[in-house]
Amino acid sequence: MKFVPFFLLLHFWLPASGQPFNSAVDLGYPLNHFRDMLVDNDTIVAFGLGFSNDSIPQQGLLLSKFDSSGHHLFSKMILDPQGAPLSIDYHWGKIAKTRSGGYIMTAAPTNRIATWLIKTDHDFEVEFIREYLDTVNLRHYRYNVPIELSDGYLLSGGIQRPNYKNNPFARRVDQQGNTLWFQYYGDYDVADLVNSMAKINDSLFVLCGTTDVEGPNSARTTIRYIDGQGQVVRLWSSEPNADIGYNRHILVTDDRGLITFGLYLVEVIGGTSIVQPTLAKLDTGFQIEWLRHFGLEARLGADVIFWDIEPTSDGNYIGAGESFVKIPGTPTRRVGWLHKFSPQGDSIWENLIDAPFPLVNTNQGTLAGVGELSSGSIVAAGETINGNQRYIWLVKVTADGCLDTLCSMVTAAEEEVAAGDTHFSLYPNPTSGPFTLAWAGAPPGREAILQLLDATGRVVWRQHRQLQQQIELAVGTLPDGVYFLQVRTGHGSWVERLVVRKK
Repeated sequence: MKFVPFFLLLHFWLPASGQPFNSAVDLGYPLNHFRDMLVDNDTIVAFGLGFSNDSIPQQGLLLSKFDSSGHHLFSKMILDPQGAPLSIDYHWGKIAKTRSGGYIMTAAPTNRIATWLIKTDHDFEVEFIREYLDTVNLRHYRYNVPIELSDGYLLSGGIQRPNYKNNPFARRVDQQGNTLWFQYYGDYDVADLVNSMAKINDSLFVLCGTTDVEGPNSARTTIRYIDGQGQVVRLWSSEPNADIGYNRHILVTDDRGLITFGLYLVEVIGGTSIVQPTLAKLDTGFQIEWLRHFGLEARLGADVIFWDIEPTSDGNYIGAGESFVKIPGTPTRRVGWLHKFSPQGDSIWENLIDAPFPLVNTNQGTLAGVGELSSGSIVAAGETINGNQRYIWLVKVTADGCLDTLCSMVTAAEEEVAAGDTHFSLYPNPTSGPFTLAWAGAPPGREAILQLLDATGRVVWRQHRQLQQQIELAVGTLPDGVYFLQVRTGHGSWVERLVVRKK
């Protein structure tokens, strides 16, 4: 069936500067937000959802462009002429650039249990839409980022079969989206998913995902190499609940190894899986070269996760997604998560970014896509929620991972430490828990504001205290890392570096 899309065009100007920014944007479409993005020649290209703002609201696909300073350039909305709401999700609403200068993306009409493949030109004019009748349940399928080939595109993911088990698939289509071949993988009666796909060369591709095994809370990571005709030429599966975790993303390295991102099973509590984000490097023989568990532990499905990982021009990688901030005495906040890491899996910097609203427990945010500008700055896009309202969320940080205000706070703190005029000491330092603030002489002033900043400049703990010669401080549970304790009184400000190390 041929579909003729309807379009809505809206111009919107977002005041911004060339500096880092943290912006909630409303383009005028109710509940507008993004689920994926990419960088195209220093232009932010974002893909999301919203409702048309005509007399009959209809959920459609929102395509937008912003310049590198966050100024809105133009947007278009694609609607289904049959009136079905169109939908995407973090697992199956993906956009990629094409060699023609346009874009290829996946989406779905929610009442036809199908998926769309959409090709547009550089200005979002639709060149074709193809509908594939794939699944029996829209909530249980995934489409990965399409891979462009010389004569078309390769699609992959997981589709729920008539027995309600998910099975991996690959589909090769021509340049107009017509299916050339379609192939299922795995056992029909075993739940299996392909969560990520990468291109080795024009005739070899790697599919990576998870396969259920018998027993509660058990799965293994499965990696398949397929050729250009969809035939499996190599297959590997980990042991159940492997250290590399349940796979969510895969990257191919220059030496033909694989970097995997997964969720490692830490423990099972009352039938609930508690997992932790994990990076690993596998060599060509699937041996682990290095392994890094990092980030918060949370229940499976709580989405402490990267939704996108991209290489950067300096040879490293940047992940974007969502996590939590947990500080004793305050509501737990869902925040955007940016994490830059080296080819050896070592953390270079991390930034947990609050939604750009006054901090209340109803605020939350997710960064769904990430990319690098020619300046080295990192941009990310997603959605943020304030109360019952949904907004587009745009974030830009420096190459060092900082928003400008936070960077200035840390820079000032480091300068004070370097000046060597702290007047107080902290011990034990490093610490694994409570510590003592001790003055060499009489404390300056009677009342002070004490605050602890993390390496990105975020204030993670704050108290008003009566100063004494020695003060016992308990700042709650903090991740390992470098922090700065700042003491401010009417007589001045002093800073000392604090290292938290639990092991």
